[in-house]
Amino acid sequence: MNHLKALRRKLQKKMSKFIAEHEFKSADEVMLSREELNQIITVMIDGRLMLPMFQFDESGQVYSILQEHLPRLLGSDRGGWDICFWLFAEQSVTLKRAVPNAARLRDISVEEMLELGKKSAELTERYIGRPIDAVIDEQSDVFAACVEHLLNPDYRVIPVTNTTEH
Repeated sequence: MNHLKALRRKLQKKMSKFIAEHEFKSADEVMLSREELNQIITVMIDGRLMLPMFQFDESGQVYSILQEHLPRLLGSDRGGWDICFWLFAEQSVTLKRAVPNAARLRDISVEEMLELGKKSAELTERYIGRPIDAVIDEQSDVFAACVEHLLNPDYRVIPVTNTTEH
């Protein structure tokens, strides 16, 4: 039971810190229908339904890249707070991986194989950053990869390129 209390305190502290660092408005302040509210990120703060304002662009619209993926995010087993925390957590997501052409691996030395492995690692494309930054910077492919990495990490298809000629 003490462990559960400690986890609750930790979550409450995390939520309090997040609330202090971000702007939230009540559902009453933002003129949205009940249907629209069900399609965006909402959280409960002190018993009130609140909207994190970081999901809206300068014109007051939900970022289109975020809106495209919100049905999957909201339809998953993650709540509004989980999505908020995830959007602002640093991620390391492989966007494209480079692998040696298997046919070229025959009859090469260990040194050559190690060099190919090093080249593969150098050519592998990764995104290291927060998902919200990919949204704001309009990096649709990057954000899609972040969402897929969150929701389906074990079955995510990562594009592959060869590091050696055919």
